This record gives sequence, C-alpha cells and structure tokens, in this order.
Amino acid sequence: MLRFVRNSAYDVFKSTREKMSDTTRLCLHSAKNAFAAGQLVLREHSDFEITGVRFVNFSAPYVLCEDDVRYYYQDFIRYNDGEYPDKLSDTDTIKVGAECSQSIWIIADVKAEALAGLCTFDAVVTTSVGEFTFPCSVRVYNVTVPDADKAEFYLEYFLDPFTHLAGERWGEDRMKFLYSYAESLKMIRNNSIDIIVIPLLLDGGSKRVSETEWALDFTYVEKYVDFMMKNVPTKRFAVRSIIASVNGDVLPMIDYGGKTVNVKYKTPEAEAWMYAYFNGIYKFFEKKGLLDMLQFRLQDEPHYTDCWIWARQICAKAAPGIKCGEPLDEHPSGLGLQGYIDTYIPRINVYEPGADYYDRMREEGKEVWVYSCCFPEEAWWINKFIDHPHNHSRIMSWACYERKIQGFLHWGYNYWSDTSLYGTSPSARFKGDGFIVYPDKENLRVLPSTRLIATAEGIIEFELFKIVERKDPAEAAAICASVTRTFTDYDDDPEKIESAHIRLLQAAEEAAAR
Repeated sequence: MLRFVRNSAYDVFKSTREKMSDTTRLCLHSAKNAFAAGQLVLREHSDFEITGVRFVNFSAPYVLCEDDVRYYYQDFIRYNDGEYPDKLSDTDTIKVGAECSQSIWIIADVKAEALAGLCTFDAVVTTSVGEFTFPCSVRVYNVTVPDADKAEFYLEYFLDPFTHLAGERWGEDRMKFLYSYAESLKMIRNNSIDIIVIPLLLDGGSKRVSETEWALDFTYVEKYVDFMMKNVPTKRFAVRSIIASVNGDVLPMIDYGGKTVNVKYKTPEAEAWMYAYFNGIYKFFEKKGLLDMLQFRLQDEPHYTDCWIWARQICAKAAPGIKCGEPLDEHPSGLGLQGYIDTYIPRINVYEPGADYYDRMREEGKEVWVYSCCFPEEAWWINKFIDHPHNHSRIMSWACYERKIQGFLHWGYNYWSDTSLYGTSPSARFKGDGFIVYPDKENLRVLPSTRLIATAEGIIEFELFKIVERKDPAEAAAICASVTRTFTDYDDDPEKIESAHIRLLQAAEEAAAR
C-alpha cells in the first residue's frame, strides 16, 4: 500500500502520485477557535476497501482530544472533461479502484478554551488489506480567532433552505435538514444571513386587506430568524432583493387571498406595497431589538438604476436609518447609485477595473464587498468552480484582505440544479457553482465540499491578518502578498500557501502576546 499525506491546499485526484519527499506524517497548524485540515492518501495496485478510521494515542488532550477530530472520504464529481475532487462523504466504508489515489480528509476542531501547544496522535486506517497508521500532530498557537458574529469580515451565501426536500416546510424532516444546514453555515463562518421574506410571510397567512393595507404575519419570519440566531453566529440579516433582477421593472406583491402577483414599479399599488413591506420588516426587527443587524437588498444586479433608486427612496421613509446594498455586475450601475447605496458589492471583475472608485467610496464611509456568480469564468480569475483548484476558495479571502474589502458574497450555497449551465451535470459550464454543499436527502442533511473547507480556512485567515495588522501591518501585508495580490495576480501553489499559513499563525501569536 502506497501512503503519503497532503496539506489542505492540494487537490488529490485519482491520478495523484507520491513525491520523493513525501512522508506519512501529517503536521497541522491552527489557531484557537478554529480548525486545521489535511489529507491522508492511500493507493494500491489492486482494488481495496477502506472500512474506517480511528484516532488514538493523544499526547496532550488539553490541546486536542479524540472527540475534536473527524474525517471525510474524498468523493469525485464527473464532468465531460474528467473527474474532480470536491464532495466529501462520511460513509462508513469506501471502495477504491486499483491504481487510484484515495484521500481521507482529517479535520481537527480546536476549541477556544484549548491550551496552546503540540498534540500528537495516530490516525489508524482500517482497510480490506490491513491497518495502516499515519502519525499526526496539531500545533495550536496562542491566538484566538473571534466568533463569526464578532468577526471583521462578512461572508454571505444566497441560501435556498426549503425547496429541495419533500415534506412540510416546518415539519420534523425539514427541521432536521435545517439543523444540518446551520452546522455547515457555522463551519464556513457565514455570518450574514440571506433571508427571503415573502415565502415566510405567506407561511404565516399574510394577505392584502385593502387597496393600501396588508396584514403581514411575521410568525415564520421570526421562527427563521430565531433559528439562525440560535444556531449560527450571526452578524447581519440581509433581506433578499424584491425587484426582478437585472432589467426587471416588476416586483412580487402579496395580494388578496394570500397569493402573489407581479406589479410594475412606480405604480400607486407598488408604492403602497413597498412601503408596507419595508415598514413591516423594520418594525419586526425593531421589536426584536435587531435593527442594527438589518440590511436590505433591493434589485439584484441592476442594469438600470431607476428601479433601485425608486425602491431606496421608499425604504428610506419606511425603514429609516436602515442601510441598503446590492451585487453589481456592471460598473456604470455602481456609479449611478452613488449617494443612494450603502454597501457596494461589485463582482470581482467589476471591482478590479473600478477599484479606484470603490476604494474611494470605502474611504468615504461606505462598505465595499465583492462577489462571484458564475462569472468571471476565465481561468485566470480566482473563483469557486470545481474545475479550479479548491484553494482558490481560500485565497479569495486573501485577495479581499489585500484589497481592503470588507465582505464576500456568493450566490449559490445549495442551488442544486443539474442544468447544463451550473451544478453537477456532466456538461455544466460553471462547474459546481451552486453546490458548496451537497444534498443527502436520505439522511436529511447536507454534506460539505473541499471548497467549503477552503472557504472557511480563508475566512479564519482573514481574521488572523487583522490581528497581525493591529501590531505589525507591514508583516500582515507581506504575508498576504506572498500568495495573493489581486483577484488575478496570485500564487496557488499549495506549499507556498501552507508556508504562508504557518507564518501567519506565528505572526498572529506574536501580535496577540504584545
């Protein structure tokens, strides 16, 4: 049995071979209130089966113990141009073909209260051809990453938590799924919760009662908000855009009988509805004492600013003081919304050529995030496609730090479509966009991906950069620039990323001690 290890920045394909310098020792490095990840790799000349992994012989349980370590088998997604490692599985066993490399991901969760130091242990892999031991270690540095709700950086995924499973929306099966969903959001440190309000209002029986009045029932909005607050460290609730995206000039309105109809913007009917909608959400969050966590999106990727500005002016009256932000896929829209928008979210290929403008808006007190959504699809951009190195999902946050960007939005956390445009269809153009997690419908849960792990690593590293920056900004900048300069100028070599990661942890530990 050939055995070797890889750090978490590597993609391990079935064709991956060992290097002369490889060993079987896995050395991991982590801050507190964070995690470390790495890979054990096995390869044999004939078919075999892995039947389990156990972790034993922990040298320092006050640093790390058996309950803190878990594993996943690497699974592959097949496209017309080949197979790519992405989906992770925690099944009991996995069959491995002859002359195929099989990675086992090791995740070591380090508690906030863990002591700093080195913990060694053994990972024992049981197979149909014998047991194989990998010596492992985790060095925990004396620096603590803040909880996601207290973090410097915002991460937001567009979420679709209800539409992909059978059963009642708020039934027992759906709630089991939601708990799994929340666990994955917690792991990836998604702290800005996307919320689509109208379906939740309809769940509560909301309806129109006159030409200018609506009875809006927030029972299920509250249920959703309370669930997220309890289960996911949350810094913000971002209400999803209501106006039809891009060139749209209509919006859904709750009508008589609790049905929705589309109405055209600027009509008296639309204006009355928009005021009731914004004001109802405002009063709900005000009653819960969460107004400081509320932000509105109005029209996704607006190509004409007239609709957006119309909605913004109504929102300013109905929800005074509440900020509004928007993903922007064209720079002219960013220019046209100046004076109205509070959070600019240009797509990364819109931000780069317009960086001077967005940086100036940030200096004037506006938030500036970036996002990706299918585009840009050119290979030289950092992006979250399955056929990119998965470490691009990690260094996306490094590029954000380098460019002083305050948050990142990605559209497709669990938009599980098998269309030829995105997803896991063999002919998908934007491979895996929409599949940051995978459905396990039989067990009513979601499964992670290598891109989820990489994203979480990058978000943790952003916080470490900020810790270093407070004491030694030059060192923080130098470490970041050693890997990533912009969204097109970067080095995705796994060994360089790992070296920079360790250097960052060392610098953060020194900064925390000052």
